[in-house]
Amino acid sequence: MLVLLLVALGVCGLQWAWPAFSSGIDDRTAGFWWRASPLPQAERRVVIVDIDEKSLAQIGPWPWPRERLAELAERLHAMETGLVAFDIVLPDAREGDAQLSLAARSLPLVLGQVLVSDEDVHFPPRVGRLAAPLDSPGCGPYTVAARGYLGISENISGAAAGHITPTVSPDGTVRGVPALMCFDGKVYPSLTLAALLRASDLPPTLTVTPGAGLLEPAWHIAHPQLPGISVPLGANGEWLASYAKARSAFISISAADVLQGKAPAELLRGSWALVGATALGIADAVPTPLGGTVSGVEVHTQLISALLDDRTPYVPRGERLGQVLAAAVAALALLALSMRRGRALVVILPVAGLLLALGLYGLQGWLLIEQHLWVGATLPAAFATLTGMGLGAAELAITRHERELVYNNLASYLPRSTAQAIAFRVPANELDAQHAELVLLHADIRNFSAWCERRPAEESAHVLHLFFSLCAQAVEEHGGTIEEYVGDAVLASWPRSADPQYILRAAHQIVRFAADLLPQPAADLEPLAVGVGIEQGRVLIGSFGPASRRNHTALGQAVTVAIRLQQLTAELAQGVLIGPIIAARLPRHLHRSQGVFLLEGLSEPREVFAALDEKPTISDHRMTP
Repeated sequence: MLVLLLVALGVCGLQWAWPAFSSGIDDRTAGFWWRASPLPQAERRVVIVDIDEKSLAQIGPWPWPRERLAELAERLHAMETGLVAFDIVLPDAREGDAQLSLAARSLPLVLGQVLVSDEDVHFPPRVGRLAAPLDSPGCGPYTVAARGYLGISENISGAAAGHITPTVSPDGTVRGVPALMCFDGKVYPSLTLAALLRASDLPPTLTVTPGAGLLEPAWHIAHPQLPGISVPLGANGEWLASYAKARSAFISISAADVLQGKAPAELLRGSWALVGATALGIADAVPTPLGGTVSGVEVHTQLISALLDDRTPYVPRGERLGQVLAAAVAALALLALSMRRGRALVVILPVAGLLLALGLYGLQGWLLIEQHLWVGATLPAAFATLTGMGLGAAELAITRHERELVYNNLASYLPRSTAQAIAFRVPANELDAQHAELVLLHADIRNFSAWCERRPAEESAHVLHLFFSLCAQAVEEHGGTIEEYVGDAVLASWPRSADPQYILRAAHQIVRFAADLLPQPAADLEPLAVGVGIEQGRVLIGSFGPASRRNHTALGQAVTVAIRLQQLTAELAQGVLIGPIIAARLPRHLHRSQGVFLLEGLSEPREVFAALDEKPTISDHRMTP
């Protein structure tokens, strides 16, 4: 839950600080889905009449005389086109405006105009005149406020007009237009809406109604006499263009061919002719999801095609709620997966988060292509990805913590080096041991078994715990390792390179501590005492037994000698006895020969030495709590 909270705060903070991050990725993924699954049908209802390089070469350089534009409109009308719309702005007065006005009064002709809404433009232009405002609706939240304009020439009259102002995304791509723009209290429709009204010969009246359901758009634009056509708008009045059709699906005819009578009339008959420019000299190129240099007229062509097919994409009113629900479902799925536990989850959870993110983008593509819903997937996808990574990191931290607990507990039962060697590998049935030259110390409480018969188990356990603790402290303070606890005995080891005097000091410390701390039994029992045997030799040390129950121990003659020396301490009334090998490494004043003995279980007799306790060099021999 902490991971979910942190990820949610992180995603919300990123969206608040950098909102263009998620919207930019969503825009690009929408373009990817359109390019990946274009509609196969060719578009015959809208034809692009292209003022291309060929037209400039054969007709003349741009700008063309207004008479030439009027002639182009008349030739298109003669080919029985249903409408001629110019994606061109003609703001200044020029010769030939009269001929263009005459064509506009006799033909279904729509001219373009631009309204400037950019706040960065300090002195917005006001050139020409704004034409053809709507009678209704008035300005409202569904309109975009304009500060200036490039209208049509004052000398051109009788033509319908619509604005061609694009909506530019943060990445510079045109993904739609404002459907309605407001200037000086009047509302001006886009070129597509103006063309729809002019082609249907309808009065300039539109209705705007707010959406009701979560899956509906923020606004609907319709005309009372066109019940089958509705334009869905976003909260700010944006009209998104659908780029579901590839550029190759649209027919493009050179304007030169139309003016020279070479254009195929069957392609233009009954269609809408959109006149635009791709010639480099006219500079009417904009980036869209389908290309970096696309003619501006293609944007309106896509708008008209989607409007006629009722596949205009829009952002539903419940988009944010849908994103929250998608993130919640992803979180629940990842949480359910994390409940299974296991080291593999460290990899599985991040991969599952990434797969959920890809699934959300796939759902976004399906909603866009099939349902025409523009729903952002980046925020829930980022939440799913980061949650998977966070839960994986949490699982890794938990696993490492548990592993440390297991290792520390294992190290309390085994030598730390042995615990480290076996903690992180799978146990096996094979023998796992190695030879080593070690110094062995064996310490045991004499008379402890008889004492235990007379005392409660709790008291016996307390004495044994105290003895093991003081042995461990003494051995570890002098660089040794506790190999195992067996009954009431302790087996410790030092490497061959260890200073034997340190080992001897550890043995004397165990004896002194035991004499001070072990309880004195009743008068009818022999007193508790500790005996220590020390010898050096080659031993086999490791883990033995089946994989289901391993045992760590040390085996070899040196171990047997240390045990037998410890047992001999009671008979010789000595606290510490050492063998001949370790005695040879010590100064003579630290040991005294006790004679030659045949130790039990051994075939050869050997000399036994009593270790003499020199003046302690450790200032504080008290037990650590």
